[in-house]
Amino acid sequence: MKFRQFVAAQLVNLPKKSIYRNDINSFVYLLARYWLYYLQTHSIGKSSPLYRRVRTMTTNKTKADTIDFNRARLVSTLNDLGRQTNQNDDLLSRLSRRLQTTLDIRQIINIFVEEVRHLVNFDQFDYACESVGYYLSGEKRLAHSCNYRLKLDDEDLGEIHITRSKKFVEEELSIIERVMSSLVFPLRNALLYRQALEAALQDPLTELGNKRALDSAMHREAEICRRHSTELSVIIIDIDHFKNINDTWGHCSGDVILKQMAGCLKASSRKSDQCFRFGGEEFVIILSNTNAAGARIIAERLRRNIESSRHFVGDTEIPVTASMGTATFNKGETLTHFMERADKALYKAKKAGRNRVMSAEVRERTSISQQSKQA
Repeated sequence: MKFRQFVAAQLVNLPKKSIYRNDINSFVYLLARYWLYYLQTHSIGKSSPLYRRVRTMTTNKTKADTIDFNRARLVSTLNDLGRQTNQNDDLLSRLSRRLQTTLDIRQIINIFVEEVRHLVNFDQFDYACESVGYYLSGEKRLAHSCNYRLKLDDEDLGEIHITRSKKFVEEELSIIERVMSSLVFPLRNALLYRQALEAALQDPLTELGNKRALDSAMHREAEICRRHSTELSVIIIDIDHFKNINDTWGHCSGDVILKQMAGCLKASSRKSDQCFRFGGEEFVIILSNTNAAGARIIAERLRRNIESSRHFVGDTEIPVTASMGTATFNKGETLTHFMERADKALYKAKKAGRNRVMSAEVRERTSISQQSKQA
């Protein structure tokens, strides 16, 4: 049989699942088959080395070019799962990197919400932490929710509530719980940073803002006053004869009086007023959107409340009064001059007999009136 006729016959009898890599391999395969046919027709024995070699070539070719489609589908499925796992790992890595770029709690929560929305749909995300009084909330809570309390080494990091109108499935809850692990350490670092800032700006005895916090607040309020043309006033408060309290009842009793004074000031002030311990027995209250007359009225109310309050150290009642000086910010003056005017008004109140309120503006207006009369 000629080679062309042999090739035609072989193509008809090829297995249906046989696939060849290219035309050269197909030619080699058919050539080997032809040689096997030639050896068989010319009575070459199967024990002949040439026959075994040609037989091996044809057998290996058939096995190499046969595809197991069931195995191929399994491999494809495993590859899909691998790609999905890699995508989730990439998202977690990206989330971890983004969460480490800030120590602001609000920014951390916003980044987390943004990334989780790529995986799970929800309508509202709430975060609450009572230890620092920080709370973020959406518009309203919906029917279905998942709630998580975050803790690390018995340290409370707050609670998270995620709600939506549709029920969460197990796969979605598993995803949320997995990405939640990326939030714990950045959130703890942000909370510790916030607590450190508060400690640096807070007087440990009275829990009021300290002088550093006062300076920051004064610059902020003065800028608002200049920009929006609003009124800004300040009250400086000094406890009368505080040295005698320390000398008579001891410094521990003096600390108790300072704490009670701070509580009285916070209870008697408006919510918009900011209270600070200026140093020693002196306190400062910043009054935003308050003119000179309003500052004097507020200071007089504070003075009466302090005088009428009963202050005890143990079973001993200690009489406490306070002198106060007020001043209203002028747009063209510096903050140093502003505080100096209030401090001078306080000095005049103490010089006039203590337990009274003096206003820097009242003296200035009196001086201007006297100059006008003399002219």
